[in-house]
Amino acid sequence: MKIKSLLVLSVLLPFMLCCSSKEEIMDLPEPSAVNTELADESDEYDGEEVESSGRMSAPSSGNGWRVFKIHKGVMYYTFSGTDAITGAKQQAFAIDVDLSSKYTVKMTYTTPSLATSAAHQMYSSVATMNAGYETGSIYIRDNGQELFNIPNTTIGTSGVPNWKSEAAFIRKSNGTISIKKGATLTRPYAVPANINTAITTLRNAYHNATAEDLISSAPMLIDNYSTVGETFVNESISNWQNLNGENPQKHQRARHPRSAIALTADNHFIMLVVDGRNPGVSEGMNAKELTKFLKKWFNPQYALNMDGGGSSTLCVEGKGNSQTHVVNTPCNDNGAERKRLTHFIVVPK
Repeated sequence: MKIKSLLVLSVLLPFMLCCSSKEEIMDLPEPSAVNTELADESDEYDGEEVESSGRMSAPSSGNGWRVFKIHKGVMYYTFSGTDAITGAKQQAFAIDVDLSSKYTVKMTYTTPSLATSAAHQMYSSVATMNAGYETGSIYIRDNGQELFNIPNTTIGTSGVPNWKSEAAFIRKSNGTISIKKGATLTRPYAVPANINTAITTLRNAYHNATAEDLISSAPMLIDNYSTVGETFVNESISNWQNLNGENPQKHQRARHPRSAIALTADNHFIMLVVDGRNPGVSEGMNAKELTKFLKKWFNPQYALNMDGGGSSTLCVEGKGNSQTHVVNTPCNDNGAERKRLTHFIVVPK
């Protein structure tokens, strides 16, 4: 037995000596970093059409809607077809910005005035939309500087009492965005008993607001889910077609191209443009229809109508016209863009 054990040891000894060698073993390389971010969450521009944005309160692809991912946190929606709310042909275009993403929305004031596409290029925006009415009728604060504080109590030379500043887009220096009314809303809208007192109240409210950017407009369409835009117009007025075009009862009752902004409870900012004055293609909407359209498809907590008509223009990076990135069809002569002093832009934080 001892002889057999010695024989086994003699055979195994070379291998044991080899394995107990002090020769250094080369360290293995560190494992390479793995990018765990899903491919469809890439922050790179793709502009690809998708079925849905994944949000509960947003359209999905189909029934006239198309959905595109522009960046992580920025979605683009288009609608073309007969809209059930208006019963008419419509074309609508919307940008949805997740304000918790790397993108935010700012209001810009640029003089001399610029076409929306020029502002889009100047500010290197992901998306750009026209903003305010004429400066004589509204409040504007840009980068903390008060530029206009509702200078006039009437609309231009029309003699119509100024109604265009009942609520405002407000952006604080920390980036927080809100849409708030400046005073108690009157529905249906009626000229205040004392227009000077009413305008002074709004002037004070906006002047005293803590904001980096602020621009007022009207009408308020949705106020904490209340669809106040549906009742802005006094529908008992029978001769509204004969009123001055600046009279709110005609201005907001007739169908026109529209621009609006909205804010959802989950901190998404919507910019919407509806084309109009193009029979058989896009008829446009009035305030009531625009309110119902926003409510149905985006369910925002707050929404505000902005300057519309020939001003309504939306630019989206990589979409629309290859040179201007205008995605809708402005209703001015030959589709030319109207120059404006104020715009909303979507830019990195």
